Amino acid sequence: MKPVITLILATLLNFYPQTAARAQAQRALSGTVVTGRNEAVAGATITVRSSAGELTATSDGEGNFKLAVPVEALIVKITGKNIVTLERKVDARELTGHLRFEISYIIPPVHDSLVISASQLDPVIDRRNDTIYRDTLFSRDDQVFHTLDAGINAGQHEGGGKSLEIRRFGFNLDHGGVNGGLKVLVDNVQQNQGTQGHGQGYLGQLKSLTPELVEDVDILNGPFSAEYGDFSGLGVVHIRLKESLPDQITARFQGGSFGTFRTFLAYSPALKSGDALVAYEGSRTDGPFENPLNYKRDNVTGNYTRRLNENQQLGFKFNFGRNDFFSSG
Repeated sequence: MKPVITLILATLLNFYPQTAARAQAQRALSGTVVTGRNEAVAGATITVRSSAGELTATSDGEGNFKLAVPVEALIVKITGKNIVTLERKVDARELTGHLRFEISYIIPPVHDSLVISASQLDPVIDRRNDTIYRDTLFSRDDQVFHTLDAGINAGQHEGGGKSLEIRRFGFNLDHGGVNGGLKVLVDNVQQNQGTQGHGQGYLGQLKSLTPELVEDVDILNGPFSAEYGDFSGLGVVHIRLKESLPDQITARFQGGSFGTFRTFLAYSPALKSGDALVAYEGSRTDGPFENPLNYKRDNVTGNYTRRLNENQQLGFKFNFGRNDFFSSG
């Protein structure tokens, strides 16, 4: 029995150092996964291949990881979402602590389409209907422009009876025609012509414009609309007048400060195959001056439109204006 016991003990003593050696034959593999800009990569998968198989770990929020690996040659593989796969061999004698793995990203192809379409430019930037002109007391023609609220500053320096002076977008247009001009039309009839006063347009004719008869106003921006030609460098104001009124007889009487008084009388008969109106506007004011302005304006406007058929009309328009004032100052 002694030889048998001696053999068992010798076998156990021989096996124990081998097991202990295997248990001790491991080392720590640690490192950081970063980008080319030294930015930490979180969530990357680290796979280590050895003779014992594969071990995996995931980088933390600072890109760090750590694994216990055998003391032998290793293959370290870094993978992850949108990461270009990185493989690196680590020799058995190479230091395995605080290794740096620099990865790069691959951007997945994006299939997109770009459609370019063109449409006709609509130059109308604003429109005013007749409501504002019915409910406001107008004693001067520049007040009509103030309702447009389109970057147009209109006024005059002699109390209301002189032609308007126009400024727009920082340009002084004088009476409407300088620096490209602002073309003003009433029912397609240009109001500022080069043959008028100052040789570059004169908006004095707007004194005969009665606000209650304004149907709508279109405002177009420049520069130089091909449709309207000269004087349209800084825009176009197109005023359209009514051809009839909703009521057969209309009478308005308005009064205000500085001796301001205004009358509007109109007759618009109901015709079976046409539209018609005749209107009178009388306006008086002394203005806020030491010497009374004594501004008087009388306008008479008429229209008759005959509908010949669905596509044809025959119309006649009449407009008379009288303007008188003392120059303020």
